[in-house]
Amino acid sequence: MIVKKNINHSKYIFWVSVLFIWIFSTITDRIWWNLYSNIPSWDQADYLNSALDHARALSFLGGDGASDFRFLLDKSPKIPPLASIINGAIISFAGDAPHKAAWSLSFWNGFFIFNIASWGVYLRGNKFALFCVLISAFSPFLFHLRTDYVLELPLISAITFYLFHLGRWSDKSTGGKWIQLIMATFACSFSLLIKQSSLLVIIPSLFFILILSFKRDKKFRLQLLCLFLFNLLAILPWFYHNWIMILSGTYRAVFESAAIEGDPSVFGFKSIFWYFPYVENQFGSIIFFSGLSGIIFSFLSYIKSFTTQGILVDIFNKNNYKWTWIYFNLITCWTFTTFIPNKDERYIACTIPLIILLLALGFSKWNEWLDNYFRFKSFGLLLIPPVSFLFSNSINKFNTLENISSKYYPIKEIISIVKSANTIDAKETIIVVPSTPEINQHNVSYFGRMQSGNILGRQLGQSLLHIEPVLKYSNWIILAEGDQGSVSTNSLALDKSIRDSSLFIKVREFPREIKGSYSLWKRSTSSPKEDAFHNRFVELAKGMEQGPLGIKLIFDQIEIQHMLDGHFKYKSIVRDKALSKISSDPKNVESLWSLALLKILSNRPYDADVYFRNLEILLPNNPWPSAYRTIVNLASWNPWKASLIADRAHKRNPNYFLKGLGDMSALFRGSFWRFTSALNSVPNAIKSIDEALRPIEK
Repeated sequence: MIVKKNINHSKYIFWVSVLFIWIFSTITDRIWWNLYSNIPSWDQADYLNSALDHARALSFLGGDGASDFRFLLDKSPKIPPLASIINGAIISFAGDAPHKAAWSLSFWNGFFIFNIASWGVYLRGNKFALFCVLISAFSPFLFHLRTDYVLELPLISAITFYLFHLGRWSDKSTGGKWIQLIMATFACSFSLLIKQSSLLVIIPSLFFILILSFKRDKKFRLQLLCLFLFNLLAILPWFYHNWIMILSGTYRAVFESAAIEGDPSVFGFKSIFWYFPYVENQFGSIIFFSGLSGIIFSFLSYIKSFTTQGILVDIFNKNNYKWTWIYFNLITCWTFTTFIPNKDERYIACTIPLIILLLALGFSKWNEWLDNYFRFKSFGLLLIPPVSFLFSNSINKFNTLENISSKYYPIKEIISIVKSANTIDAKETIIVVPSTPEINQHNVSYFGRMQSGNILGRQLGQSLLHIEPVLKYSNWIILAEGDQGSVSTNSLALDKSIRDSSLFIKVREFPREIKGSYSLWKRSTSSPKEDAFHNRFVELAKGMEQGPLGIKLIFDQIEIQHMLDGHFKYKSIVRDKALSKISSDPKNVESLWSLALLKILSNRPYDADVYFRNLEILLPNNPWPSAYRTIVNLASWNPWKASLIADRAHKRNPNYFLKGLGDMSALFRGSFWRFTSALNSVPNAIKSIDEALRPIEK
């Protein structure tokens, strides 16, 4: 009984110590955030906007909330929604100012610290876990993530949660329980719904478990099947609703960004060793080399004690499964990350918890060695992580606080001026021509929407085609004198056109830290804004009956309009007028085209199919309603219906495009015997589209 009380007392002291470390790190973070008056830049403001979107959709911050589940899924077209939902909930309590919204980072840090502590206890006990927690709390890289509003800290927290519980469940000596499976399944879903980067860990780890299952019993295989099925169901609604945007956005983020930023070739020497130099900076030299030397020392002792055959047997022994699991996931995750084309120091985040465990192992080995050979109770080793942090580059962040706190950022004054010129509930869009860390479309949107605001920022100027629409339809514009930031040279032409047009007046000029200034421009009262896009939309929608030519003209104009009007105010006007006309005349072709196009733009393929079906009946000699029906059914994962529609339409109106769509839909539904036909029809369909678009190219 006395022993049991001592064990419980020790456990109590340990978790109180972990809690204290988290509180201490949170206090450090809050000192930074409360003195830090910088403006969130591109990615940071984008993630804050996403959290704000979800908070409003779930009525955390007032408003009407989401009308249905699909409306909520609209808020996360490229990145999974879970982190934004949790961050939005925290923002609703803490406040939407950037330094208050950063309380969500403290939550994720706490979630990570307690997970890494639990993993450490599971591996080697309390003292080892304490090394893990201290390394985590004083890692310069993690401190940087705690003071920068990006998704890597939630990602690290979720991955730690996932690998720990999946490893416990798959451990033959202690795992296999249904409660462990439930935790592992929940952790996997949690990770998947944080960020796609989690797949760099999840794919190889589940493959490892799949191979392992062939040597386990039926119960284990049944549990694994349940894990697969539940996670597919968890991720399916979001992926099903947004899959086109997800795939296109991932391609741009991974491949196009790598090309634009000039990242090295995937198989090049520089790419393969890209992340190695960053590891020391991520943990600090003292932590890194102390932990690494302990690992090397342990490894050399290991080799000296065993034969080669004995080492291999011991490594893959079930009693050593815990560390085999860590080694495998570290190697595979690091390899997968290395071969992702887009490079950045924070993209190695998924490996961080695994590296922490290895460094803690190195500290633990030093502790054992000092204790065994010198009878030295080396509690002083616990001071190494804090000391290392004091000598790292991170401490310099606090030395720059005085300069940062005195730096001038005009964005708050710009938003205040625009708000004072509009009614409280007015929905306004500001065109932001420059793109700099202190002024860009993302942070203008965030500050414009803080405290229930309805002001959005949108960027135009990448193309010369933007000049005329901006001059005709924009109301508020932000320009920059001097450096324009990361924008194309065409932005300078738009800038000059605005200044020379006499359509806008300069409301106010704002100084910059560097040479130049920012200026806010408003449309002159003598030059009223043309705001009749809803009328042009009806004409554009009817142009869909022309096929690819009409579609190209539509999306060229709508792309610009969605920048000029970030609130899409034209949609409700078009919808109400079209529904009113159809109620009195169900055969109104013009209104059916308008409603079908609205549903496509709103990512509602199933609803669009209904209107295209009506158009198919009213326009039996036009092949394009059937073609669009086929496409929206493919978008809604219904290739069986898509193939049937395309084949029937092709019989009525022989058309290369319909034939190609029919063959492709048939292949997706499993009719592989139409592969030969597709080899002929698909190239012809592409050729027919190119020919239809030639008038635009000329």
